[in-house]
Order: sequence, then C-alpha cells, then structure tokens
Amino acid sequence: MQPSMQELIRRRKRAGFVGRRDELALYRRNFDIPVDDERHRFVFRVYGNAGVGKTFLVRELEQAALERGALTAYTDESVDGVPETMAAISAGFARQGRPLKALDKILATYRQRRHEAEAGLGAGPGAGPSAGSVVAAQAGLAGMSLVPGVGPLVGTLDPVQLAQSAERLRATLSARLGRPEDVQLVLEPLRVLTPVFVEELGRVAAQVPWLAVFFDTYERTGAFLDDWLRDLVTTDRYGGLPANTVLTLSGQGRPDPLRWPAAADYAADLPLEPFTEDEARQLLATQGVLEEDVVRDVLRLSGRLPVLVSTLAGSRPATPDDIGDPSATAVERFLKWEPDPVRRSAALEGALPRRLDEDVFRAAVTGDAAGLFDWLRQLPFVRDQGGRIKYHDVVRAPMHRLQRTASPQRWRAGHERLAAWYEIPCESGGTTR
Repeated sequence: MQPSMQELIRRRKRAGFVGRRDELALYRRNFDIPVDDERHRFVFRVYGNAGVGKTFLVRELEQAALERGALTAYTDESVDGVPETMAAISAGFARQGRPLKALDKILATYRQRRHEAEAGLGAGPGAGPSAGSVVAAQAGLAGMSLVPGVGPLVGTLDPVQLAQSAERLRATLSARLGRPEDVQLVLEPLRVLTPVFVEELGRVAAQVPWLAVFFDTYERTGAFLDDWLRDLVTTDRYGGLPANTVLTLSGQGRPDPLRWPAAADYAADLPLEPFTEDEARQLLATQGVLEEDVVRDVLRLSGRLPVLVSTLAGSRPATPDDIGDPSATAVERFLKWEPDPVRRSAALEGALPRRLDEDVFRAAVTGDAAGLFDWLRQLPFVRDQGGRIKYHDVVRAPMHRLQRTASPQRWRAGHERLAAWYEIPCESGGTTR
C-alpha cells in the first residue's frame, strides 16, 4: 500500500533529524533490558527550555518504539483533563487496531452523565456558578471543571460548609441521575475510570511486545496529570500497570524530586540543552548552509537553540546580510503559554540584570509587575540559586536583543532604573551587574 502524504512528510522530517544520539540510544537500549532487570526504566522524563527540540525528540522516540513492535499513543496540550487523556490514548491505540473498547464504553457513559449533571446544576456555557455550586465544586468537582470559574477559591472555604455542600450535591445528582454508580462516575471519575483503563492496558499489553505512551507539553498537562500518573506508576491504587509499559513525559520544567519518590529506581531523565556547535553545523549542512561567515552568524544569533537554527537555516541565507534576527521568535517560544501582557513584560524586564532577588526585580520592572517575583521564579527557564535567580543564557540573550532593537529608549530606561537602584553610573547599552 502506498504511504500517505502525511507519512512521506514525516519521513522527510525524520531524515533531517540531527543530534540527540545519546538520548535515542538510551531509549532504544531500554527495550533490550528485561523488565525485571533493575536497569530497565519504566519512565523517561525529557525536559529543557522551549525551542530545544523536545517534541522532535519525542516523535523520534515514538518511532523507535514502533520499530520495536510497540503499541504507541501520543498526547499533548490538546487534552484538558485525565478522562480526555485516557480517551486520546485509546484513540491512538485504535488507529493501530487495538481499541480499548471497555474504556471507550464507560467514557461515553461518563460524558453523557456529566452533561446531564451540568445541565442540572445550571453550569452551561456562559452561566456563572451560584454560591452553593461554587462550594459544591470545591467539595469534589473543581478538578474536573464541572462548575466553571472556581479554581482560585480552592482552600478558602470552610471545611464544614464543604462537607455539607458535598452532601447536598450528591443528593441533587442522585435525584437527577438515579443510579448510585452514575453519581459516583460523575463525582469521582478517576476512581471509576482508571481501573477500567488499567485493565484494558493489561489486555492489549498481552498482545504486543511493548506499550509506549508519550505525554508531551507536560508543562501544561502536568497540572492535572502528574498526581494521577504518579499514582499509576508508584502505587496499587488503580491496579497493576503491565510491566511492558514505557511512559515518556516531556516538558519544560526540571522534574521535582519530591513529586516522584525514588525515581532513580525506575525513571531515566533526558535533559536537553542547545545543540553543540558540531550538531548545529550538521543541521545547517543538511539545509545547504555551508558558507562559513553565514554559519558563524547563525550560531551566534540562534544560541544553537535547535528551533532557531532550523528557522534560520530554512531561509537559505547566502550571506550574513540575509540572516534575520530570530529574537522575537525565540521570546515568543519562551512565553508561549503566558497571555498576560503584564507578566510577559515582567519576564522581559527581569532579564536585564544578570542575577535577581526580589529587591532587584522590583527595581527592574515597571507598572503592575512589582509583585510578580514569586511567579517569575517558577518559570522553567529561571534557575533558583540560593534565594537569587538567574535566567538561562539561551533565553536571556534573545530577550536582551529583542528589547534593545524594539525600543532603544525603553532599553536605556531599564538600565537607568537599575543603575539608580545600585547607585552606579550606567553607560548606554551596557549591562548592569
């Protein structure tokens, strides 16, 4: 059978893949290690700054798993909850002829009963929650977004009121849905759905050499997936996962050692940094960019960040004058998930000093951003160093270039604010310590 257009495009992209050989080799070797060998890893954690090539690597890992006969599934930020993630995994397996039929059936029931519950609570589109439904949501439904707009209130309500409201909610749903199992499905979907999911994984795992499931853009989905996945891997709460399952989590943030206990026993971390100079040159060569003056400028402007090297190479520059400044593209990548203009501005202005504490941050930023230091220190490209923070160099450099070229006057004003705070003279365009 002739391959599809999409498959041919994917093959061409894979043919141009460079670098990450060590990471690929480690992942491939894992399939040769018996699952009961303590060297075998059940979880791989890919992490690194935006634009460093995580998704590209994850797709290569998926291809490597397919080559070893694995049944694979891939999820990313298009899922917005655990039930939706289970559905996406089932759909991925179904495309390879292995649907999770029992899971699909109970998921269909869940969607129908949830729709009925939402209608009963008056939580349809555009409807704000009543005071009672807000309290009820905190009792059990906020995590599954049954009632919109209640997240910020977590932890602010009286426990007695929560318990009373939970009982009232259960009574309301019982009257509307009738069967106790339907009420539990709506109120506690993970407790009901996950054992079915695990049982179905066990069924298909017995039919294939491996199951390989990939969770990309984990910086977005980890908020609702992390506890669930950790319980799946490290506890028997939902039953036993088949041992021939390999999970891959990929996101910007460095894994928190406190979140996954004893991870070194079962997980392998794959931190990604910008390309080495040799890897960047190899990518440029595959795109026909060989002129040494051009190559040197691409390396300098891109910081060897794979997405920027690829972007600049794609324009096929013949001379240094043909190379555009990729700073805006880089910054957009780093701040992709942040729509708030005040926060985006704070991230840019916070890049001016080499190192930051809260006092320096307040001196560096303008407007309403002064109270955002705690938010800033949680960003994946910021490293905490004993109470002070430092931007990753590959992020700070394009942020500087963007600010300097977009508004030289605002760039100077930022340095003058810092110079005044430090009470040192500031030369235009210089870097404040």
